[in-house]
Amino acid sequence: MGCLAVLFALNEQELETFLNVERTERAYYMHNEIEENFWNDFPEYVCELDQSWDAMHRMLTDGSLNFENQYPPLCNVIFGGEFVYGLVREPSGEVTIPDEEDDAYIILKTPQQAAEIAQALPNRTKEECRQCYDKIDEEDYGSALDDEDFEYTWAYLQDSLEFWKIAAAEKRYVLFTVDR
Repeated sequence: MGCLAVLFALNEQELETFLNVERTERAYYMHNEIEENFWNDFPEYVCELDQSWDAMHRMLTDGSLNFENQYPPLCNVIFGGEFVYGLVREPSGEVTIPDEEDDAYIILKTPQQAAEIAQALPNRTKEECRQCYDKIDEEDYGSALDDEDFEYTWAYLQDSLEFWKIAAAEKRYVLFTVDR
């Protein structure tokens, strides 16, 4: 997946406003309200992941790009949390992509999850990440697994540490968003 991802840390009122937007309009609102305002006025609550998010999720979990990864708290960095746009969990447990939500994923992480991530992420060593990265299935990943890609992913992961620290300290909700 070659799409760009960003994390945004919202306070409770900002989150409530976002969640009150019609679900099918949330990607539009995300781009035209949250992104515009946060990039310009609140850069400390924005963390760009570029395309690193794909490998990042894989190297923090079991090597797959799976919405169902059960490796908390690190699985919550990318795909963990509640899908508020892009996927719907049916009462049967089946996960579907609504036709009108096929342009992005937006996933909500609670302040509790942000705090758990902020505590656990700095403890994950570069060596541990590299071991997990090296287990990624290259064909499934769809790109070369090499030193350059690992270092790129590691750099974005390290750049996110301050973001998670701020989100946790201020008890903010985090939205992971990626276009597809």
